[in-house]
Amino acid sequence: MGNAIQTDILCVGAGVASLSAAIRILRTLKARGAKALPRVMVIDKGRSVGSHVLSGLVFDTACLKGFLTDEEIDGLTSEKNRNRPFAATVTKEAFHVLLDAKHSLPVPWVPPMMQDKGYPVGSLTKLTQYFADIAEKEGAEVYTGFAATELIEDGNGRVVGVKIGDKGVDGKGAHKSNFTPGGEVHAKCVILGEGGCGILTNRLIEEKGLQGARPQSYAVGIKEIIDVPENKERNGEIAHTFGYPADMATYGGGFVYHTSPTQVMICYAYALDYAHPEVDPHSLFRLFKAHPTLAGHIKDGKTVAYGAKVIPEGGYYSVPEVVADGALIVGDGAGLVDTLRIKGAHIAIESGVCAGDTLADCWERGDFSLDALRAYGAALKKTDGWKQLKRVRNVRAPFSINTLLGVMAAGCAWATFGAFPFWQVPMEGDAEATLPLRGGRLPEAPALPGGPLSVDKLTDVFMSGTIHDEDQPCHLRILDPGKCAECLKTYGAPCLRFCPAEVYRLEDGRIHVDFSNCLHCKTCQIKDPCHNIEWTFPQGGDGPRYTRM
Repeated sequence: MGNAIQTDILCVGAGVASLSAAIRILRTLKARGAKALPRVMVIDKGRSVGSHVLSGLVFDTACLKGFLTDEEIDGLTSEKNRNRPFAATVTKEAFHVLLDAKHSLPVPWVPPMMQDKGYPVGSLTKLTQYFADIAEKEGAEVYTGFAATELIEDGNGRVVGVKIGDKGVDGKGAHKSNFTPGGEVHAKCVILGEGGCGILTNRLIEEKGLQGARPQSYAVGIKEIIDVPENKERNGEIAHTFGYPADMATYGGGFVYHTSPTQVMICYAYALDYAHPEVDPHSLFRLFKAHPTLAGHIKDGKTVAYGAKVIPEGGYYSVPEVVADGALIVGDGAGLVDTLRIKGAHIAIESGVCAGDTLADCWERGDFSLDALRAYGAALKKTDGWKQLKRVRNVRAPFSINTLLGVMAAGCAWATFGAFPFWQVPMEGDAEATLPLRGGRLPEAPALPGGPLSVDKLTDVFMSGTIHDEDQPCHLRILDPGKCAECLKTYGAPCLRFCPAEVYRLEDGRIHVDFSNCLHCKTCQIKDPCHNIEWTFPQGGDGPRYTRM
C-alpha cells in the first residue's frame, strides 16, 4: 500500500447521497453501541462543499423521516437558522403548456404527480452544505479541492481506493514551483457519488459491465438566480412548463421558483437526444425567459448567478447495477431521478441511507466482500424512490418520438401504476440521435431577445464564478483533430452551440478549446455526435463556484 492514505469508507463527491451515507454509517453504529467506529472520508473536487452542486429544489422531505432528527429537519426551514437551505415553502403552483413565443395554455389543475404545495423550495447547494455540517459533527472527514481521477484495483479486480490528481502542473505537463503530487487513498469500500455522468462511475460501469437495460439519457439544465423587487405575496410561488421553445419531438421544459420575496430561480432543461445540430440550448433558455408567462416572474430583476448541469433522465431502465466489488454507486451517478416529478434529491438521499445501512453491517461483521455489499442493491429496491422510478419507467422514452405521445404515456403510467406501457420503450443514445444538417448547411440563427435579463454565454459564465488556472493541461481533449473537419461538414460543429459556456470556438477552420470557461456539465462528452471529446479532470478546486444555487 506504500504511503497511501488509509481510510475505511471513502465517499467520492460531497453531494447529498454521499453525505447521507456518511451520516448513516456513523449514526447507526453509534446507536448500536459499536466499540469502534470506521474512519469515513468524503472528498470533492470543488473548492468548497456545494460549489459544484446545481439545482433549484422543491424538496420531498419524506426521505428524512428516521434519518435526520426532528431538530435537524426543523432547521432546514427555521428562521432561527441563518444558513437554512429553504426560506420558503410552496404556497402556489401552476403548470403551463407554452404553445409558441407569445401564447400558453394553463393546465387547470396540476397533475397529481407534479403537486408540490407545502414542500420547501430553495437551494440544493445549501442543503448539501447543511448535510456536510451534520456529517462532520458525526465524525466524518470532509475534504474539498481534491479530484479523484482514477479508481485503484487490486490484482483481483476489486476497487480498493482512488488516485488523487496532481496539482501545480503547467500546460505542457511540467511541474511548477507549487507542484503537489496527488497520492492515493485506500479504503475497504468506495462510494461513488459524483453526480450525473460521473467520470469514475461511468468507467466502472463500462469496465465491469454494469450497464442498465437502456443507455443513460441526459438533459442539460441551464439556470439563473435573479434578484427581483421585493414581493412578499409571491414568496413560495412556483410554475412548471413544457412545450415551447422545444420542438414537438424533444423533451424540454422549465421552472420558475420564488425562493424568497426578493429572489427567483429560473431554469430551462433540454433533452440531449435532440435531433437537429443547429440547436443552441442557451439560446432556447433566453427565448424561454422572454416568454410572457415567465417574463412577469422576473420583471425588473437582475441576474446574480448562473450555472448548467446535466440531468440523468433515462429512468428505471437506465439504472446500472449499483454494486461492484469494493464500490457502491449512489445518487445521480446511478440515474436515480424521477423525471416525471422532476425530483432526484430525495431518491439520492434514500440511496445514501441504504448504502450507509449496508456498510454499517459490513463494519460490524468485518466483511466487505462483494456478497456483503450486494445488500445495498436489495435495500435500494425496497425504497419509495425506487418504486417511483418503476412506476414511471416508460415515461421519458415516448417523448423522444412525440410530445403528445409522451404526455399520453405519462398519464397512462401514472393511472396504471406503471403497468402500461408494459413493454420497454426503446430510446436512442443522445449522441446517436443527432442528424446531419438539413440541406447540408446551418440555417439562419433565430432572433434572440435583448435586455439586461437576456445576456450572452460569456456574461452568464462570469455569473457562475468559474475559475481555472489557465496554465495547466487542458481537461477537454479532442481525441482526433482530423474528425473535427468531418463534424464541421456533416453537423456544423455542434460543440459551438450545445456547450452552455462557450468553451469551443471556431478559428481559421479549427476548433479551439477555452477550458477556463468550463462549467463541468459534461454536455460535450455526452452529445458530441463523433464521440471525439473526452472530459477529464482539471486540478482540484477549479471550476464553477456555485454559492447561491
